[in-house]
Amino acid sequence: MKLELLAPAKNAEQGILSLRCGADAVYVGGPRFGARRGAANELPDLERLVKEAHLWRARVYVALNTILFEDELEAARRAAWAAHEIGADALIVQDMAFLEMDLPDIPLHASTQAACDSKEKVVFLASVGFSRAILARELSLDQIAAISETADIELESFVYGALCVSESGRCYLSQAICGRSGNRGECAQPCRRDWCLSDGTGKVLINDRPLLSIKDLDLSDDIESLVNAGVFSFKIEGRLKDADYVKNAVSYLRQKMDGLLNKRPELSPASSGTVEFGFVPNPAKTFNRGHTEYQIRGERRSISSGQSSGHLGEFVGIMRSLEGNAMLLDRDGEVGPGDGLAASGPSGRVVGTLVNAAEGREVLVQSPMRIAPGTEIFRNYDHKWHKWLRSASADRRISVKASLDFVEGRARLKFVDEDGCEAEIRMDDICQPPKEPNVFIQMATGALSRLGNSPYKLDECHIEPNGFVPLSKLNRMRREAADWLTLNRLASHPRQCRRKADSFSKNLPVQNLGYEWNVSNSLARNFYLRHGASRICQAFELAPSLDSPQLMATRLCLRYELGWCGRYKNYEASTAAAAAAAAEASADLFLSNGPITMECRFDCERCVMRLNLRR
Repeated sequence: MKLELLAPAKNAEQGILSLRCGADAVYVGGPRFGARRGAANELPDLERLVKEAHLWRARVYVALNTILFEDELEAARRAAWAAHEIGADALIVQDMAFLEMDLPDIPLHASTQAACDSKEKVVFLASVGFSRAILARELSLDQIAAISETADIELESFVYGALCVSESGRCYLSQAICGRSGNRGECAQPCRRDWCLSDGTGKVLINDRPLLSIKDLDLSDDIESLVNAGVFSFKIEGRLKDADYVKNAVSYLRQKMDGLLNKRPELSPASSGTVEFGFVPNPAKTFNRGHTEYQIRGERRSISSGQSSGHLGEFVGIMRSLEGNAMLLDRDGEVGPGDGLAASGPSGRVVGTLVNAAEGREVLVQSPMRIAPGTEIFRNYDHKWHKWLRSASADRRISVKASLDFVEGRARLKFVDEDGCEAEIRMDDICQPPKEPNVFIQMATGALSRLGNSPYKLDECHIEPNGFVPLSKLNRMRREAADWLTLNRLASHPRQCRRKADSFSKNLPVQNLGYEWNVSNSLARNFYLRHGASRICQAFELAPSLDSPQLMATRLCLRYELGWCGRYKNYEASTAAAAAAAAEASADLFLSNGPITMECRFDCERCVMRLNLRR
């Protein structure tokens, strides 16, 4: 079984960086219709990324995963054809309009926004022609295994990066508040803002905290369990992240997956080459809001990011005193000049500063942080480590076997790589036998191993000393052989075809489709009607006047996070007794931010909180 490490590509440069760090595939947005409008790319850049990926036998998946309005259907169809023509390996879509279009022969992946959250839904997606389902992030291992046992389809799972607080594919908070739809690639992330929590009497229980902000996902220690559950592709979130994050996260997950591959020889990587790293990746060093396994084990745990919706970083100590710009910590640390420090201030907001100098426990900061003694101090930027990260190499190479022999006195050099691709170079000149065969073998082996400017490394070398080739000509033959091998690899990249829909594709698991099915055009409507829908509501973006609409369902339960849940005890929660008493006295809770108020409704049977807009 082959396993795929799937990495984000904000642009061609970061996509190539992901590949050099060992990604087996990258996902990237095209010029339009990607769910991250800030990560759009023009076709020449995509073509450059595709060429790099195919060299490694890696794949490029183009995200066309927004919902489509009626006047965009033809442009979306052309975008799909353009992606195919530049060599993309699959399209990531959520709008079923694509299945009603004249599309090229290219695989379709069902975006997580298509709500791949049950075995019935995934079986349906497979039956209508999807090759892969990108699973909802809130699924447990048992739920994933049940889907794998039922559905004949590739399964892709997020394993690292930011989490949407909403259950996958069903968030309308940004559209309702800002007029910017996440389903249209414009999410303003209001969930990361500060919110006020009040009870049914209007009493404020908690003021100005990022109550809807959750930690980032890290399932790096669960990869083997996910493999056993049926997952094939392991996805890193981050199409809006910087290059440091991409290099660190991809390298970290590559090493984790390589450890599993070494342990289980029946598994193999989905692309070619191996990577040697000149640094030690560390997920704590680049942007994160703290890490969680979410609900992969089916357990209820705290997933709130706490006081901050940003990157607090690594704990470095407790501040004992702060006089002017001189801070004293309770322990010797590794804090150094240029580092960034962060802490939670008196109001609960995160404050930060830079380090000018440090020695032992004494730290001279650029500006005072206005925090009290006893405050925990974190380092959210390690200047020395980031400098190392940026300068260190990630050297990916494809193994080749070289043979040099002589046919009718003429030299013939042959390269065969680990995938069986070949390149052969012949000389026209007649070669005389070498005077010292052993010396020639040593010289030729050394010359053929100098592949530093190519993507290859010499694994084996066989020299027949029946003729002599001067070093200059041997170097030229090596360069030409490497160039031809690259051309042959690109030309022979295996392209997959679109999966054919079943002759009798299954009907939808439900017949009444609410606005959360995101039907925003006539083609999607026709698709659902053909597959058994009896009632279809317009997408939320087309029906702004709904009465008290549900903006999201989330596994982040505020009662649990604040220690007010009668079913589960959250020992991590720290809440004032007065606030707890007020919450117990009222079953009603409301979240507000400026003029926006949402009612919190609690589905305790499913352990889900629902947020409904209060008009």
